[in-house]
Amino acid sequence: MSGADDSSTAGERLSKRVAAQLPCSRREAEQLIAQGAVSVDGQPATLPQQRVLPQQRVAIEAGARPQALPPATLLVHKPAGLAWDGAGFWAALRRDADDALHGRPALPGLFMAQRCVAPLAPEESGLVVFTQVAGVARRLHDDAPLVEHEFSVDVPGAIDAALLKQLRPARASINRQSPERTGLRVVLHGPEPGQIGALCAAAGLVPESLKRLRIGRLPLAGLAPGHWRCLRAHERF
Repeated sequence: MSGADDSSTAGERLSKRVAAQLPCSRREAEQLIAQGAVSVDGQPATLPQQRVLPQQRVAIEAGARPQALPPATLLVHKPAGLAWDGAGFWAALRRDADDALHGRPALPGLFMAQRCVAPLAPEESGLVVFTQVAGVARRLHDDAPLVEHEFSVDVPGAIDAALLKQLRPARASINRQSPERTGLRVVLHGPEPGQIGALCAAAGLVPESLKRLRIGRLPLAGLAPGHWRCLRAHERF
């Protein structure tokens, strides 16, 4: 699927079929697919590299015109137990086209070539960022040590506040505490996936839950688990 010739597997690339059917360039065909204007045997087609057989019916929405979609950044509330790089990640999210929270229609192109620039470990939950925008990638990946991340961590039992010094270089404070459970606020610049959990383990703490609440100036607030939205034009990390 990466760079194989069309003849190397059954059928031909969908983008090639669309280009021949219109006719148009291969790039324009890919744009039509990204716009959600193409279907195969009545089912929406989302991948230009999808293979189609001669007997399959490829339909193009009447009046559709190829146009490049502007790049987008997606803010996702990843549930715990879901790997951001797993095959079923996007399918597990809510992608309702009429959800006003998203800010843009959930067209196939919105999810193509998205780079995860703020990942989480599978057992962690909270804010994850994907982007097609070079400037956002530079900010959250190349300049990661400059960006503050805030986490909420629940650990069993009551703990001594003096123990929090062992979580350095992260800054930690107690948000709430009972004999059964302690809620911590943990802040660290540019953490790696799993790093907060590793710091907790080194201090003898076993997190029951670990959620990222904020990256830079952007909070998770307003996103339910499994939901996503586009970064808005005025928002900055």
